[in-house]
Amino acid sequence: MAVGAGGLLTLVGFLGWLGPLRWVYDHTVTPVVTGLTRAGSTTSEALANLGHIQNLAADNQRLTRENADLRQRLAADAETRRDNELLRTQLGLEVAGAARQVSAEVVAFQPDSYRQFVTINKGSHDGLKPGMAAMSEGVLVGTLSDVQSGTAKIMLVTDPEFKLAAKDQDSGADGILQGQLGSGLTMDKIGQDVSVKPGDTVTTSGLGGLVPAGLFIGQIQAVDVHKNVIFQSAQISSPFKANKLRFVFVVLGE
Repeated sequence: MAVGAGGLLTLVGFLGWLGPLRWVYDHTVTPVVTGLTRAGSTTSEALANLGHIQNLAADNQRLTRENADLRQRLAADAETRRDNELLRTQLGLEVAGAARQVSAEVVAFQPDSYRQFVTINKGSHDGLKPGMAAMSEGVLVGTLSDVQSGTAKIMLVTDPEFKLAAKDQDSGADGILQGQLGSGLTMDKIGQDVSVKPGDTVTTSGLGGLVPAGLFIGQIQAVDVHKNVIFQSAQISSPFKANKLRFVFVVLGE
């Protein structure tokens, strides 16, 4: 039977009768099959794209959670990092004469309309004494005024009652550093025969008391010269900011 069917197809093909049948097949069956094949391919691609989109959404959600966790950890560590940076900066301070230092944290700030004090968490048990210098980030911030066993008060350089012997390192001129609430610092009692100028570096002179020489105070900003007077004075600019004071180093001396 199969041989007969094959022979019949051969005869039909020889007589040319398969042409119309082929044309019908090509214009009816083939487009349908092709369309179904394309539809299947398109559906497969769509499903694949959908799966890809779902994977991307899952990845985005995971990254969002990870970013939120990271922000939380960074926020929690911000205070610690800032404190560590302050301590590292201050530990790099080189005090003249290799003076010994005691680190302390500011635990209370007492600024009123006139006086300027802070309280630190170290006292006489740590070797602190009234009159010792307190530094922060390499800058003189004040001297100890009231020392208890476990705490001490620092009179800030901005206190109007603050006074300390100072020196212009560039000219060698000595003077008295005084606090001026709200208007920086002044260096008074500078001899008229000495030339001091803006930009000169001012440090502690080491004369009298427990404050060693060479501690940085600031720079001369302006010089006040008056005729027929014995002394001249200068305005001192200091980078010290009382409202940002967190840690100090008390200089114990050599």
